[in-house]
Amino acid sequence: MKRTLQASAVALSLLAGCATVPKPSMCFAEAGPNARSFPTPDTWFALLLHGYDKDTGANPRPSVDCAGAPVWWQDPAADECVEAGPDSQALPPAEKLSEEDLVLETLQAGQRLVWVQTRRFTNGEALGPVALVESTEQGFRVEALGSLRAMAKHTKLRLEKVKGTPILVAEGDACTSGDEEVCRRHARIMPLRTNRFFSESVSNASRACLGAAWFPLSREMTFELPNGLRRKFELTSTLTFAEEGISVQEQVQVSDSDPAQPDVAPRLYRRAQDTRNLELAKNALVGNKASLWSRMVEQQVRIGARAVPEAPIWAMPAKKAPTDAAAPEAASKAQAPATTGAASPPAKAAAKKPAGSTATSSGP
Repeated sequence: MKRTLQASAVALSLLAGCATVPKPSMCFAEAGPNARSFPTPDTWFALLLHGYDKDTGANPRPSVDCAGAPVWWQDPAADECVEAGPDSQALPPAEKLSEEDLVLETLQAGQRLVWVQTRRFTNGEALGPVALVESTEQGFRVEALGSLRAMAKHTKLRLEKVKGTPILVAEGDACTSGDEEVCRRHARIMPLRTNRFFSESVSNASRACLGAAWFPLSREMTFELPNGLRRKFELTSTLTFAEEGISVQEQVQVSDSDPAQPDVAPRLYRRAQDTRNLELAKNALVGNKASLWSRMVEQQVRIGARAVPEAPIWAMPAKKAPTDAAAPEAASKAQAPATTGAASPPAKAAAKKPAGSTATSSGP
């Protein structure tokens, strides 16, 4: 009996010791001294992307990270949350990756945040694997991994800590094209749990979704009011991180203008400000209220205002024209009804189909 108790005590001590052993790295790539000191973009692409070929530089499709997980993202939809995620469409993935598809941020000696952008969206965002990478005497070791979707221009990555949990913060710009470039900054936050960066929505205390963990630091939206006026909303916000939680300070300015009098300056209608707090709970980001922006926009919808669609940052590419080989066949089909003098049933069916009903995929 005594031996059994001693054996049990030894087993328990071994289990306790195992619990303190650090988890093995998720991915590893050997590299010589020169490669460790001066890594090229191909080094990071090969480290984070499964199946990447340095010789061709081709963008692997579908995108799979080095641990074998699909590179994937899903923001909350309008019918799931108080405020949906950003509205955008996925652009066709690039054939090859270049230095423009890489974001590097050095945290300290031998430690980096690395983001590879494998796909872009019409609102200026990009999607791809993100990793916390350590340099070793043998090469590069991935300590944490995930999929990140954030603004792709002027991107800055950093780690904050809340209640002992690291938080990945990705800030980037969405910039308009044209004669005068206007950039608006946005932030994504992703908690690091064990060895994965998670995309968690913000929920209330009852776990009902309030919105994505996506925070426009500068934003504009215009509404057409039922009386013909235009109402413009302008948002500025800041994120503050502390050990006890995250605070989001929002300021919104609202002004009205008359399209029939373009020379008359907009009139200030309202100013509002508020602060909401986010708590890092177990497997969730918990907020004490919905954003000020979503509450003010909801008021406009209730009075019958219509949002003016925002122009995409990157437009969808034009559809390819039919090939020369297919052109004669299409022309002969178009002439066939004219020779008989009768309308073709397929043509009637096509006429009834509403415009813009072609389905497009927005996933990665």
